[in-house]
Amino acid sequence: MSIPGAQPQQPYSQLPTSTAMPAYPYQNPYATPPGLPGPPAPPGPPPAPPAPPSRGAGPRWLWALGGAVLASVTWAGSLMATGALDGKGSGPSASEADFQGYRFHHDMCETAKIKSFLAEYELSEPSNDEPDGYSSRQKGLNVSQCSRTLLQRGETSSTPATTYVSTTVRWHKRSDPTGEFASEQRTWKDQGSGSYKYTVTPVGGFGDEAYLVREQRGSTLGSATLAVRAGWLTYEMRWSWFAGGPDEKFKPPTPATLVRMLKTDTRATLAALKKPDSKQPPTRDPAA
Repeated sequence: MSIPGAQPQQPYSQLPTSTAMPAYPYQNPYATPPGLPGPPAPPGPPPAPPAPPSRGAGPRWLWALGGAVLASVTWAGSLMATGALDGKGSGPSASEADFQGYRFHHDMCETAKIKSFLAEYELSEPSNDEPDGYSSRQKGLNVSQCSRTLLQRGETSSTPATTYVSTTVRWHKRSDPTGEFASEQRTWKDQGSGSYKYTVTPVGGFGDEAYLVREQRGSTLGSATLAVRAGWLTYEMRWSWFAGGPDEKFKPPTPATLVRMLKTDTRATLAALKKPDSKQPPTRDPAA
């Protein structure tokens, strides 16, 4: 029997299930036969909530969230340990370098002391196109160097022998030179050839370690170098000479005298490096 005004019922209609899914999962009750126009299908039911975990299984979504949090904490901890979060990288920073109080000096020709050598030699002033030193400030290394040209006092030859006293200081800001310093000095022993021979001798009383490198040219001393390491700073003062013309009768100081001059002037120079630099440029390189 039909009731006036009532809507006709679908013979196969059914209330939604408890999961809010259509009663006929394999057939859309609103579908229109192919080729025939019809009204658009109403929006589908809302997505079903996740199924509750089985008894004893625990909240799986909390386990997943906890794993993600743990991975994030581990990742952040690794970045903090390597310094990647603050841009420092994995290498040592400049603030970790130990220079034992030795300051950077821009003009090593002003700082290096050669008083002992000037008792034996006269200083030859450099020309404008041939500077006697330089300095450089970089992110990983600072360098300051000076090479002085000397002439033996009383020299009358038209082609005198040229003598040099050079001082080079390096401030290693990213790498500790301790592990390589001694080996670097000993490499001189393998550079000898023919009448050129090199000897390397440890020297006490300077920095953390020091070595004297002597170059023998036959029966004559050709050069002598005193190399010092103090923390991450390396220092070198070198005396060397090159023969002049055929009328030259140059006689270098005795080895004992040269060693004494190198030690005396090295002590004075290292003491000067601990004082502020009076020749520091007014603008500082930001890379330093």
